[in-house]
Parts: sequence; C-alpha cells; structure tokens
Amino acid sequence: MIDPHKLLAEKEVTSLVQETPIVLEGQYREAYDAMLDAYNAGLYVGLIGPVGSGKTALCRRFAEDLKRPFEWVTFSDLVRPANLIGSFDPTLVFKYGYALEAFVPGPFTMAALSGGVFLANELNRGDEYVLNSLLDTLEERKLYIPSLKKWFGVDEKFYFIAAMNPAEARGTRRLPSAVKDRIKVWIQLGYPKKAVEQKIVEQHCSEYSLKPRQIELVLEIVHRTRDDAAVAQPASIRSSIAMARLAAERAKRFGRPVDNQLLGQAGKLVLREALQMKPGREIEAYLDGLFTEILGTAG
Repeated sequence: MIDPHKLLAEKEVTSLVQETPIVLEGQYREAYDAMLDAYNAGLYVGLIGPVGSGKTALCRRFAEDLKRPFEWVTFSDLVRPANLIGSFDPTLVFKYGYALEAFVPGPFTMAALSGGVFLANELNRGDEYVLNSLLDTLEERKLYIPSLKKWFGVDEKFYFIAAMNPAEARGTRRLPSAVKDRIKVWIQLGYPKKAVEQKIVEQHCSEYSLKPRQIELVLEIVHRTRDDAAVAQPASIRSSIAMARLAAERAKRFGRPVDNQLLGQAGKLVLREALQMKPGREIEAYLDGLFTEILGTAG
C-alpha cells in the first residue's frame, strides 16, 4: 500500500528554478524586448492574445531571466481578493489568534513584498471588485491587507503583467478604467508564424524522431483551423505539440514510422474538443474533410 505522506515527502519540489522552453523569435522576441523596455521604464504591461498563444510561457521566461520570483493567478468569477492577498490559516489561528503569524500570504502579496513578477492571467475574466483590490499596490506601491488591518511597503523590484484574451473571446469583461489606466504598455500577440511554431513543436518533441515534413503537416492542419471562418475557436500551439507527440507515440507503440494515417488519428483525438465550431457546423465532418484534403486520409 502506498504511504501518501512518504510519497509527498519524496515528490516535494524544493527548487522552482528552471528555464522555461520558449523560442524567442518573431513576435516573441519583439514582445520580450518591449516588456524589457517597459520594465526598465517602470511601466506595467498588458499582453493581449488568444488562448494558447504563449503568453504565460513568455512571462515565466521573462521572470526567470530577471532572476525574480514568479507568481501568478488565473482570474475567473471564482477568484476572490483572499486568493490574491491571502487569508488566515484556521489551525494557526487557534495558536496565535488573528495575528501576523497565522496569516498565509497569497501570490500577489508574495510577489509584491519579495520583488517578484506577478502575472494576472486572463485578467479580463475577473470580477471588478477583485480587480479593484490591486489598485493601491499598482498605483501607490503600498499593499493593504484587510485581514491584518495593516499597510505594507511594496518591494521596488515588484513588477506586474496582465495577460488577457481578446475582448471578443467568450467570458471576457471590459476592464474597469481605473485598472486599465495602471497598465501603460499594450502588446498584441497572435499565433506564431509556421517557421517559429515549427521550432516550438520540435523543442517539445525532441525525444521523438519526427521528420520536418511530418511537423509541417501538423502545422498545415492547425493553421488551417485558424484561417477558417467556420471555426470559432481554432487550434492553439498546445494542439500542435499534442498532435505531434501523440502521433509519434502511437507510431512507437505500433512499431512503424509516423505516417499520414497516424497523424490523422492523432489529430482527431486532439482537435475533437480543442476546436469550437460556429453554429451549423459539425466537428467530425469538418475534421474528416480537413484531414482528407491535407493528409489524403481521414485517419
């Protein structure tokens, strides 16, 4: 029988230092350089781009290169101020009462006080009440923790980045003007060009012997979904990586080279739920037609 406590002790991550794999070319190099200029100028950045376009990876790599702690929260209706600022640990309250020793700081507090980089991921999905809890820190560089009824000074190296989906994306809200006014530099990201995305896929599939032409076919499929008016939500970079890896792994299991049939099979398994079609279009028929046209087989 597995001892869960022993397992937790063995699997504990003692160091978060790593290098996020990213291809700093094309739009990513331009965005990175703009972020660096904004950072040095003391200006907060807003990244706008579709789901799966590499925003989070870019921000994580940016923090790593600055050698700063990286904290982040993905915003939604369920995120409350306590998820950002922190809250009391009930077990510690019994020992210390409602004192500093019983308070567990949230990721925003940790970044603000340690001089880290905080990524507000999908900020335009957050509730206005929650977003307003960020304002004092972003403007005055002071953090108020209501639970402690105290103000705290923000480290001079603290940096804030907001990542947002396009305004037309499902579930987004208009940013409150007070929040938007704190973000001074706006950077648009789209899906990368094929040459850059090919390098990204190769980077994430380095343990497989995929031929360049096989990755090109994956990208031809994925990019077609991004240009097709019938597709409401196209395939992301993650879908490209998943298709390539799944096809390579199936080929290994079958003991045969990756071919178009395996690419089609992998594509269906990945894209069936990754894509969102516009009303009146059926996903299976769409994929059959797409794969037959590009691969010569529906999989």
